[in-house]
Amino acid sequence: MRYNKYATMYQSYYSLLLLALKARIQQTVPEILLVEQDWRQIDNNDSTPALPWPCVLIDFTPSYFGAESELGQWGEVTIQLRLAFPPVTAPDTVSGQAIAGYEIEAKLYKALQGWQPTDQEGNVFGEPLTRLQVITEDRKDDLRVRMVYFTTTMEDTSATPVYTIKVAKLDIDVE
Repeated sequence: MRYNKYATMYQSYYSLLLLALKARIQQTVPEILLVEQDWRQIDNNDSTPALPWPCVLIDFTPSYFGAESELGQWGEVTIQLRLAFPPVTAPDTVSGQAIAGYEIEAKLYKALQGWQPTDQEGNVFGEPLTRLQVITEDRKDDLRVRMVYFTTTMEDTSATPVYTIKVAKLDIDVE
């Protein structure tokens, strides 16, 4: 679907997509207590980060683009969702917490698979999402992080020049 610079107040496709994803996840998976842009909030810490658990951190990597006419581009965007859970504190609860985590992940998948992003006015600006891959993040700490990847495609015409057509007036005197 086409992303056009006149369709919304935001100029960045990624801004629109982040806002749409946050709203969708918060509405459909209330078990996830924080949905935010990934600024590596759960990395490079000496202790467990002070975040509500579970949380989803969103990033867009990689994205590939191809040229169209008039400076337009088509794009394949990969959405990375880091679904993070706190450390397990009691060994006898590992299985129960693992199952609860997988159930939340399944709910997240169902909320996004085939979902088509829309802006605040309800305008569609990308193709339906498709799950690409799921990986358990290799970590040195005790956090459990599942990376769930989705893809979507879009067309960006925001750099396309806008042409105006001027109609010439013709005055003809008829006698």
